[in-house]
Amino acid sequence: MGIRAGGGLIRHAEDWRAITTLNMYRSLISFGLVGALLFGAAEGMFDVELPDAFRLTSLLYLALCALGLVAALLRKPALRIQVLVACAVDIVVFTALALAGSGVSGGLGMLLITPVAAAGMLLPRRVAALLAACAALGILGQEAWRALQLPGGHAEFVQAGILGGVFFITAGVAHWLALRVRESEALAAERASEVRDLAALNRHIIQQMEVGVVVVDDRRHVQLINDAAIRLLELEQRSHAARALARLSPALDSALSRWSAQHTSAGEVIRAGSHALLPVFSILGDNDRAGALIFLEDALRQNEQAQQLKLVSIGRLSASIAHEIRNPLGAISHAGQLLAESPSLGPDENRMLDIIHRHTRRIDGIINSVLGLSRRSQTSRRTLALSNWLDDAIEDYLTFDDDSPDFDVEAIDPQLQVEFDPDHLRQVLFNLWDNAKAYARRDGVVLTVHLSGERNRSNRFCLDIRDNGPGIDETIFNQILEPFFTTTRDGTGLGLHIAAELCEANGAQLVPVAHSGGACFRIVFAPIRTSPARTTASPMPSNVHDFD
Repeated sequence: MGIRAGGGLIRHAEDWRAITTLNMYRSLISFGLVGALLFGAAEGMFDVELPDAFRLTSLLYLALCALGLVAALLRKPALRIQVLVACAVDIVVFTALALAGSGVSGGLGMLLITPVAAAGMLLPRRVAALLAACAALGILGQEAWRALQLPGGHAEFVQAGILGGVFFITAGVAHWLALRVRESEALAAERASEVRDLAALNRHIIQQMEVGVVVVDDRRHVQLINDAAIRLLELEQRSHAARALARLSPALDSALSRWSAQHTSAGEVIRAGSHALLPVFSILGDNDRAGALIFLEDALRQNEQAQQLKLVSIGRLSASIAHEIRNPLGAISHAGQLLAESPSLGPDENRMLDIIHRHTRRIDGIINSVLGLSRRSQTSRRTLALSNWLDDAIEDYLTFDDDSPDFDVEAIDPQLQVEFDPDHLRQVLFNLWDNAKAYARRDGVVLTVHLSGERNRSNRFCLDIRDNGPGIDETIFNQILEPFFTTTRDGTGLGLHIAAELCEANGAQLVPVAHSGGACFRIVFAPIRTSPARTTASPMPSNVHDFD
């Protein structure tokens, strides 16, 4: 829609509907005239003075209106030609009818207002003004002809002039209104296009968001759901619009119901397949019966972000510990060594020095373990071929430890790959194997560490590390991963906790598993992320054990 140069209007469907409506109106008028003739009412209604001319003109008008209606429906010929012909025909016909009747006083000239208005709306301004002038001249001309040719004829020039002025005003006002309407329609179309573009941009942005987004209406039917929400809710990759939320995710629907009743989700975590989700709700509208906007975030990702903040604090604490404790501890240890060289020490003094040496070494071990926590923040995950990687790690452990246990490794698919920082995984396994040496040895029994793996119901690979020792006491089963929890006087209680922290830093989990054949710990690896290719890594040799 819009305005063309020169004042013409662009053709469109609205114009065709307008010309069709005009032809239907003209057809009704023609049917009315012919009907009045058939029932003998025309002469009384219009004071017909030339009945033959009136009858012939009415019948011809009916035929021309029928042709015009058919042409409008077929949209042939061009719109402007049809409007021009229809208005010209009306001017000629109604001028002739007014002449055959009682002139302008009979009222037939008033019927020219409609085609003149149509010309003003559908034709250029100059053409519409020309048709209005022709209509005005026709009415004035027939009045002059009546005064000259008909006996006793009386011309109503004033009334004809007023009607001619009405034609010009009608054409001008109709054309102005049509221009305003077209401009408004063009502006509305432009704004609608901008809104559609903006809506498409918003949909694209929402689809690219890593946070799941679900929009539901007041009946809890899904109006919008992005790819992240489909992935988090573990739905099929297809359109879910207009589906009930309760069918897509009953847990999310229940959480929305509780939120609607209380208007607080209080950090509620819901389960959707293998995902733990944290939903955030918001009302769309000003009342409680409006729809809702739901944001879904992976609770594991939230925990990872919280862990990152915790790691910053731990790193600062570690640096402070290293600065504040290690220096005086080194001075104490050095003073003890110098004191031990004194020849005048007796048995009691030597026993005290032994206590000093033993506890300074223990404090130094605690500092090393706490500093090991800060290594979580330096995660560098890589894709590991687990079977070959385990063989290399076991070989390194046997090389640098003369008191190693025997290893029994079940066959693991050589093609199996996991995502883990190789240094972190090495530290976790070495710590577990060291714990087996420290707590699982029994007299007369060769210590053996079994390694086996399988996939769980969430299709995540699990590696079990089990020894043949006495196992984990049920009373401490839920405390064994807590920091500073230990069952021996010389232990720091940080080894297993740090191992669990390193697993979490790599998106995995370390959990103790009840087993009748000894202590068993399970590493549940994270699914491999779809990201740029990583290199397959092998463990780097090291002879340093950071854990107790």
